Amino acid sequence: MPRMTITLSEQRQQALREAAARRGTTIAAIIDESLEACGVKSWQEAEDLVAQARARAILTEDEAVDLAVRETSAVRRLKVLRETSTGRETSSA
Repeated sequence: MPRMTITLSEQRQQALREAAARRGTTIAAIIDESLEACGVKSWQEAEDLVAQARARAILTEDEAVDLAVRETSAVRRLKVLRETSTGRETSSA
């Protein structure tokens, strides 16, 4: 397995050591679990996941894109409403 060197604050390193000891596991295992929980995947794993989703899909590709656009727009509208109601300015990105 390849090795990697990372730079962490003393506090983060100590927290990782303590978490590993409490769980009876290694720091590497905690980092690996964290990356998995954040959805960090290899290119092949991501392609496999997309292939599985497509195989189970009941929507055509066009229907899926349309749904994604509608849902994204709805989330953005909600974000603008929340920011407006709290008095924060929204930025166009």
